[in-house]
Amino acid sequence: MKITEESMRQQLSSQTPPPEREPEPKRGELEKLKAMCWKDRLWYVWAYYKVHMALVLAGILILHVVATSLYRSTFHTALHCMVINSYSQEEIDFSVLEEDFARYLNLGKKDLVTAETGYITFGDNASEVSYANLAKISALVFSKDLDIIIGDKDTIGHFASLDGFVDLEQQLSSELLPLVKGRLFYAVGEDGIKRAVAVDISNTAFVADSHIGIDPPLLGIIINTEHRDNTDALIRYILAP
Repeated sequence: MKITEESMRQQLSSQTPPPEREPEPKRGELEKLKAMCWKDRLWYVWAYYKVHMALVLAGILILHVVATSLYRSTFHTALHCMVINSYSQEEIDFSVLEEDFARYLNLGKKDLVTAETGYITFGDNASEVSYANLAKISALVFSKDLDIIIGDKDTIGHFASLDGFVDLEQQLSSELLPLVKGRLFYAVGEDGIKRAVAVDISNTAFVADSHIGIDPPLLGIIINTEHRDNTDALIRYILAP
């Protein structure tokens, strides 16, 4: 066979591989999602972005907690009251304290009167709930965040035995003493001496309007309260409205 320049060119061209195809351009995430049905989209987002979503959600929650804490720190508690062992058939209406009494004190918008309930049994009947509430009250007293306890005889007697209340005969003003005359409740302290540790607020509009179910309802002022003006004002508000 005669080899010519033309035949060599044809042979070389037949051995040359075909040109490679250019790679298809990568599709963006939005293009991928647009091409999917809704079910596939949800699966794809959950499979590839659940960690990112969790981090974003955690960040939002942290910001919310910080913002809420900063906002709450701008408020001031003017009086904090705890009602112990109220067994009324109706729920206690704390608006009497938190709203009406707050207006009586002429408080500012960020000065709060707050209240809560608790249940405590003593002796052999004490339950885990009782121990938890006792621990809570102890913590509130220690941090000077509790001002008033309204409770039954057992509750007031228990905290009186720990010297937890103000001696009302010794520390109430001459203006208030006539109001509490005949209503004082006496209990023994750590030293074995009886003192006037609470006021019986039975048969008052305050008890009726608040639906406090305690017989009799006894009001004691916590020994280390930092709001004596407001605790005394509450006694005046209840007994001389």
